[in-house]
Amino acid sequence: MAGICYSIKKNRIESGRTVGFTMEEDGTLVMNENEPRHTLYLRALDCATIDGSWGRLSFEADYPEDMTCYVYVRAMNETMFYRADRLTKIDDFLCDPEESPTLKREFFERVEAKRHVNHKDILMYEQKGRYLYFMIEFVGEGSGYLRNIRVDRRGDNFMQTFPEIYRERNSFFHRYLSIFSSIYMDFQQDIEKLPQLLDVDICPVQLLGTYGKWLGIDLDCDIQDEGILRDLVREAYSLNRMKGTKKAIEKIARIMLGEDVLVLEHNIMEDYLTGNERTDIAKLYGNSIYDVILLIEHPISELVKSQLMYLLDQFKPLRSRIHIVHLKSDGMLDSHSYLDMNARVFEVENGGLDENQIMDGVVTLV
Repeated sequence: MAGICYSIKKNRIESGRTVGFTMEEDGTLVMNENEPRHTLYLRALDCATIDGSWGRLSFEADYPEDMTCYVYVRAMNETMFYRADRLTKIDDFLCDPEESPTLKREFFERVEAKRHVNHKDILMYEQKGRYLYFMIEFVGEGSGYLRNIRVDRRGDNFMQTFPEIYRERNSFFHRYLSIFSSIYMDFQQDIEKLPQLLDVDICPVQLLGTYGKWLGIDLDCDIQDEGILRDLVREAYSLNRMKGTKKAIEKIARIMLGEDVLVLEHNIMEDYLTGNERTDIAKLYGNSIYDVILLIEHPISELVKSQLMYLLDQFKPLRSRIHIVHLKSDGMLDSHSYLDMNARVFEVENGGLDENQIMDGVVTLV
């Protein structure tokens, strides 16, 4: 018998029916705290063999002690049943939101489904049929989750290594060996997940700091945004190649702030300024050739500023000093301010004129 293993992922769950759950992006079902019942109905698994054998059903779940978990399992060769003298498809009945949960449980009882209470690892050696139907239900209020549902047709990895006389299905010896087979398959599943742990896009967020250090970037600055962390680790190699350059500063700022910034280098600005202008510009941008200024369009919080400076200190040119200048998007004139004929208001806003205001020939209202 082929060792087919079904992993119940997000798409299969969406094609079924959930009650009292909220599904996350990775397919994890989170229990709604105020719901008394949390139920999952799935469409049949097809082994493509009449009277096919089934091995093991397992899943991960966490729920309160006063909550009860029921699992109903039944393998059959049929996909239809008669209901009120009308032929009905089993999948459509189980996944129909209009049908009563009580009737669905009654269906499993009438087809003599095996019921398991508070079991997360179930052997199904007695099940025979091409199609496997099952439902998982948690009764009781509280929070918890359900994930990583797997159905394995083999159920064991060792029976085929013994002589024929020992291969009686569902015997004591078969079920005893299944203990070790389950441990072996769980280890194998963990091994198969190892490549995912090294994938920056899907690995646990707790590992990103470690991967950053491996790639030469220290992320120990309490960045909470998962997307920013993944972008920094993803770009760590290219950032190290441009370390100590203006491009590195611009790239880090773009990742952290989500927008382009203007980087001004004091020693370059001096070439375009006169003596008086140099004095004025020094008040804002510093007076040393080592001063570098970041012009940011929108104000940022002190936390984001400290995180940005923490990262920039790792990639800025040697001996340089970075200053952050916020550019406010708007301003206000007081009652004694005047605009001459060359002044311009960039943002169009509604306005009003006081009584007795005079506009000469050079004033234009747009």
